[in-house]
Amino acid sequence: MKKLSYIASFLLLFVAAACTKDDIVSIRDAQATDNAVTFTNFKYFERIPIGETSISGGGAITITMTLPDASPRSFKEITQVGASTINASLNQNTFKTAANTLASKISASGKTATFTTTIANYLAFRKLAAMPSTTTNGIVTYSDMQFFFLVTLDDNTTVVPVEYRVRVRA
Repeated sequence: MKKLSYIASFLLLFVAAACTKDDIVSIRDAQATDNAVTFTNFKYFERIPIGETSISGGGAITITMTLPDASPRSFKEITQVGASTINASLNQNTFKTAANTLASKISASGKTATFTTTIANYLAFRKLAAMPSTTTNGIVTYSDMQFFFLVTLDDNTTVVPVEYRVRVRA
């Protein structure tokens, strides 16, 4: 029995030593390095960046995008901004319709591009009287707002970064 466990241990050691790292490409590895648009002013990161605003605080929303310092590219403009509440049928492809476009052709330059709006602008755009919400045990929870961006770089390359959400507080 002892001999069998030695043989099994040796085989396991041999198999482990024989393994080499395959060329497995992760999502992080597949991101472009010279035009990887990132967000800088988020409060939470839950697979995607999430900012925060409050209705009582006026509902101002500022979303800042950056390019890496080492990138030879710079921003030319925020070409299109799509907006919706989460769980709508909006994604990185469908936001480009006129019905989902909150703003377009916002000038930008350098390594930083900033988009600003308010809850009031969003409500007017969506033709809503108030933010969608649910109430559980007397606690009101508002739906997150979802933003998609189409940005144009200085070489006319267009990039659609990951979505950005804004969590609305009372």
